[in-house]
Amino acid sequence: METLGSLVDKLVVTNLKIWKFEDIKRTSSDDHMIAEATRKTNVLNQQRTDLIQELDELVLELLGGSRKMKSYKQGETKIYGG
Repeated sequence: METLGSLVDKLVVTNLKIWKFEDIKRTSSDDHMIAEATRKTNVLNQQRTDLIQELDELVLELLGGSRKMKSYKQGETKIYGG
């Protein structure tokens, strides 16, 4: 089961990949590289859309009370800083 944090993490990674391939499309003069970057960008855009939908659904479930988030006290497991 996905958590809010895991979905946000996946969304960040997906966005970074999209930006990388957009840079390739913008700076490359190799038609094959541009076509491959375009294909990958299209796949990643669909993944991003799916992740945003999952995130929206999870937030609605949390707000509606049909799903609960576990809460951990960070102080109990902290091993740095004293």
